[in-house]
Amino acid sequence: MTIIRIVGVIIGALIVTFLIREVGWFNIRHSLGMLGWGYAIVIVYPVSWILLNTAGWRMALHKQFAKIPLLKLAQIRLAGETFNSMLPSGYIGGEPLKAKLLSRWIPVHESASSVLIAKAAQSVGLVLFVGLGLIFGGNKKQQSILHHPATLISLILLTAGITTFIVLLTQRSFSRLGRWLHGLIGHPWLQKQEAKLAALDDSIGVFYREGKSRFLGSVLWHGAGWFAGALEVAVIFFMIGDRIHWREAWFIGAMAQLAAVVGLFSPAGVGLYEGGHYLAASMLGISPVLGLTVALIRRVREIFWNCVGLWLFWRLSKAMPTRPEGYASQETQQALP
Repeated sequence: MTIIRIVGVIIGALIVTFLIREVGWFNIRHSLGMLGWGYAIVIVYPVSWILLNTAGWRMALHKQFAKIPLLKLAQIRLAGETFNSMLPSGYIGGEPLKAKLLSRWIPVHESASSVLIAKAAQSVGLVLFVGLGLIFGGNKKQQSILHHPATLISLILLTAGITTFIVLLTQRSFSRLGRWLHGLIGHPWLQKQEAKLAALDDSIGVFYREGKSRFLGSVLWHGAGWFAGALEVAVIFFMIGDRIHWREAWFIGAMAQLAAVVGLFSPAGVGLYEGGHYLAASMLGISPVLGLTVALIRRVREIFWNCVGLWLFWRLSKAMPTRPEGYASQETQQALP
């Protein structure tokens, strides 16, 4: 993983360097300077999708565990998303951390199942956001997605991968994998994990059988979170003096997210994410300089919130009580409002 991270960073840095040389650093610096006091708005704006996505996660909890305060859940989620951003294959890199932190309040198999279900719902929301954004977003200047085979293939692969992930969640895959590994390796530790993996599969299975409406609600909340992120593009364009339509912002946001997913080998999709903005702006007939500038401004905002996430991780980890592995104490569960 260290090698993958290093190679990913190098490739991403080379792409960013190429894009900056392509459009000219002077032009980018001029555009970055135009934002001025607007950086404060860009820094604060992510609170919108942080709360929307947190609401989506809470919908992925079983009803009896869904009374955890939204603010506390948002802190846990932000800490986990920070590691998602910093690690290669980061779309799932911080999920175990979320489950561990949440296990202060609920059994660990319940916290883990909620994280996996929420990730499935967020992924479905991502496919809808990207697919609909590429089809209905943009303007009359850009060509149809059918004229860009690489983009279409990337969307198809993304959809196929997420569909496979959701199907595996419903097939008791964790306990089956545990039994297979135990039969292959025969290590006693693996046998001890079988009960925990079975409990995790049971929790996921019960949710998908009895919580279909909650899963749909989670998808809708996460979809709203993705769309709020796209509107950030329109806000930044407006503040640097170049208004765009919300559909164009949707298209740019969709291209950027698709490129970032393709670039999972690189932490935070460095290079590919910026390339998505550059390519989308070019396809819409907007200056690529502005597209890349918006991407770099969003990176500044991301660095700020990653620092907040690391501080929250330190704070939550420091406050982590010592309890028997797997379950929170009865007093903690009873203390939930």
